[in-house]
Amino acid sequence: MNWVLGYDIRDKKRLRKVARLLERYGIRTQYSVFLYSGTVQQLEILLDELAKLMNLSEDVVQAWPLGGTPQGHYVRGSLPLNCPAAVILSQNQSVLVRPDEDHLKP
Repeated sequence: MNWVLGYDIRDKKRLRKVARLLERYGIRTQYSVFLYSGTVQQLEILLDELAKLMNLSEDVVQAWPLGGTPQGHYVRGSLPLNCPAAVILSQNQSVLVRPDEDHLKP
């Protein structure tokens, strides 16, 4: 499965470490955006490795699938401002966030 990964890292030293790790596994398409190919399990391993380099209360890395399943996106770090239906994975917890269907009705 192909993924788009993006990050927002506040500290330059942590940013360089995160970028170097992503450059080993993905293809940079923008300054903080990468294409990555791997299974969900491989993605989770990569996100866990990235989380070790981050300050999870300040930084965030997210992954969105390109077509097909699974739906939602995966996150390590602080909660993004705009969070659609997603699986949020942090140090010792996984949370499934579902959209409020009432907001989808006209």
